[in-house]
Amino acid sequence: MKKLRWDFWKSRTQIPVRTKRRVHLGIDYGTSASKIVFRDYGAPGGEVAVVVLRYGSFRIPSRVCVTASELVFGDKWKEREDCDIFESVKMQAAAAVSGKSSYYFGPVKKLPDGFTSVDLAVLTVWFLISEGHRAVAAYLRGDMEGVAIGMTMGVPMAFFKDQKLRSSFLMIARRAWSLYREEGLVGPTLAIDQALRILQRHPSAAVPATPEYEVRDWIRSEGEAAMWWPFQSPAIAAGSYAKVDIGAGTTHSSLYRIFGNNRTPKAGIAFFGAVTVPVGMDAVDSAIAGCQGLGGDCLALRGLENSILQSDARARRALIPVQEQIYEAYHKAWIETYHKINKYVAELTAWKDHRIFVIGGGSLIPALVESCRLHPGRGVVLDLAVLEQPADLVRADNKKVTIGELPFVTVAYGLSNIGLSVPEALTPGEVPPMPDRNERRNRLDREDIYAK
Repeated sequence: MKKLRWDFWKSRTQIPVRTKRRVHLGIDYGTSASKIVFRDYGAPGGEVAVVVLRYGSFRIPSRVCVTASELVFGDKWKEREDCDIFESVKMQAAAAVSGKSSYYFGPVKKLPDGFTSVDLAVLTVWFLISEGHRAVAAYLRGDMEGVAIGMTMGVPMAFFKDQKLRSSFLMIARRAWSLYREEGLVGPTLAIDQALRILQRHPSAAVPATPEYEVRDWIRSEGEAAMWWPFQSPAIAAGSYAKVDIGAGTTHSSLYRIFGNNRTPKAGIAFFGAVTVPVGMDAVDSAIAGCQGLGGDCLALRGLENSILQSDARARRALIPVQEQIYEAYHKAWIETYHKINKYVAELTAWKDHRIFVIGGGSLIPALVESCRLHPGRGVVLDLAVLEQPADLVRADNKKVTIGELPFVTVAYGLSNIGLSVPEALTPGEVPPMPDRNERRNRLDREDIYAK
């Protein structure tokens, strides 16, 4: 509908109503570092996905620093003498909700008075949403009129499958969004007493129930998100795949099959096994630091792992237990998959050989990549699947995303798309049709669910 000028009796000239410009934040809330990619659906020349940078880096620290009077978010410089540092807040929240200590092996610290680990996760995600908003505003040079922002947060596939964890992380995402909508943007520091008042004004009980069809708009499994580009990429054929995401503090492994053949488009993805273990690059660096007598000084090693492993036999030996723990996530996901497919002859054949993606920081360590290539069921060496660079993905500073950076932002890149972009097949025989472009657009044009 078009509005008439107020003085329509003087002029019948019509003023077009400005169409909403849709921008969607994909938030990969990580154990150690988070990544954000926003997708501009109204960009001139077609959609574009932009990697958010903070101080020139796509890594935004997920830790929360607590001083005597403030909470500090997104900071990597503060030392323990400056504040009380809470790492792995996401995994502490998962452990607290599920009651499973296996999700978090770090030291148990007393939380700040009045806060739970879930509270700290909510506040951190609020900060990440605010960082995404600020990045969008800078990208649009401050012209935010008519811009509608949405958000999807990633959770590990193992969390998404667990009803209790899924509900809790859905609440974290929606409660953080409520703070953003009602309280505005939050900066890197927030007074403790103000944080407590805000949390009291927006309790978890006040977050309305989410209809099942909207869940994937709010949260989506990182496994599915990581597969968005492989699903779209013409270089990746239909078939069976394993994805091992070796992050800083956790490794997520999931197995899935892309349905389709050479004569038809890819029709959907069926997910089978998924396992999360609290072992990742932090454990790699800790093992290397220990054999070099550096104690817990793992930060001094970040980025030097390959050169140390090539030159130091002790470091290679020290890495073996960590490799085995990372591989265990893949092995357990395979066992889970096998239990699901052993009654389907076609699936057993399809999974005799599959290809493997390795993403996250561990993808830059050849020793870790090679250790993940062994088929858990047959003992054969699997082929690696390699992605080409997405044409629509750029950094906020207009530089091209490098091949070394791509494995880190793959999940956030997938999350920047609406949920219907990848049709999900829940069982080997259930493959929904791929929604066409118009249906995807219609999803964007529906009432803004994020205003609820």
